[in-house]
Amino acid sequence: MKPSFTGIVAAALAAALSPLASAGSFDGAAGTPGSLAIAASDPAFVGWATGFSDLVPGPAQIDNLATGNVTFGAGLQTLGAAGADVFDVVSLGDGGRITLTFAAPIADGPGWDFAAFENSFSNTFLELAFVEVSSNGTDFFRFDAFSETPASTQIGGFGTVDPTNLRNLAGKYRFGFGTPFDLAELAGRSSLLNVNAVTHVRIVDVVGAVNPAYATRDSLGRIINDPWATPFSSGGFDLDAIGVRYTAGSTGYAAWRAGFFNATELADTSVSGINADPDGDGRVNLLEYALGTAPRDATDGRTNEPAVSLDAGRLSVSYLLPEGRSDIAVTAEWSADLLSWYSSIDYVSGPVLEMVPSGTRVTFTAQTLLASQPRQFMKLVASPR
Repeated sequence: MKPSFTGIVAAALAAALSPLASAGSFDGAAGTPGSLAIAASDPAFVGWATGFSDLVPGPAQIDNLATGNVTFGAGLQTLGAAGADVFDVVSLGDGGRITLTFAAPIADGPGWDFAAFENSFSNTFLELAFVEVSSNGTDFFRFDAFSETPASTQIGGFGTVDPTNLRNLAGKYRFGFGTPFDLAELAGRSSLLNVNAVTHVRIVDVVGAVNPAYATRDSLGRIINDPWATPFSSGGFDLDAIGVRYTAGSTGYAAWRAGFFNATELADTSVSGINADPDGDGRVNLLEYALGTAPRDATDGRTNEPAVSLDAGRLSVSYLLPEGRSDIAVTAEWSADLLSWYSSIDYVSGPVLEMVPSGTRVTFTAQTLLASQPRQFMKLVASPR
């Protein structure tokens, strides 16, 4: 809520801006160490929502429909950049929703891809919403959302929420800071969703009531407890804006590289070049991109560590194929002495693609039986297409 500030709320503002001590499993308020909050002024944004549809305001208080639906704001106030005016929002009410559209489809790049902004006046007065995306405007897919806030006692209308208890819920951060969302989390969810061509983002208010008759639940089935009831014209989640980091024309290796290196580093090929290895983990930048790992974190390779195995007496190497890597080719090379390397079909077969629960596994296999050549080595090599 916004225009319904009272003297009590104003008096509590200074204290509320101080974040709670971290208690949950997730990152904390904007400005605290490790926070994932995205400032509205972040230069990573390349665009903002340009249109809206399906604005359905919910009731001001879902268990008392005599309060009527919320009326504060309009869909047009969600367009353009965030953070200009705390009152330049649309309120959704209990369970209300709105769908935003964009001049260019949102695409999956390295890290977060878009961010949703609310107008909370503090780090802890948090009104929450689910986020869903679509590639056709009809079929929507919701990000898995998590709330560790206890639901044994109702948080009151001006109560507080610890942001470290929240993940993938819009409204986690105060005004001027957006909640980031990574489309890679939805990759493979459905053939109806193209994470590199998201055309619609839908925001659905979380009804913060703990009464099971009205409650909404997170992806683990837990009741989500947030400030409730807010029986005002501005009740429920208040959408400020949605900012976009990657569009269909801003992905690929160049965009990935720009997401990890600053302007000075981008000009230094010894740091950001395709054959550089700034974290010293043995993977050059282009291979890090191919595997979907981070070039500045030597431990990140564990997230997609190539696996070596025996296949009918032959050495094999496999890895999981990340989404959106059509601009590079990955091959395997074989060696008996670590000096001379070979990639022709006489030495290596593949790639063989196999669907597994965690994605698409790509496998290359040596042609030489291990029994006839016990000393063998294989490596993956990435190259631009």
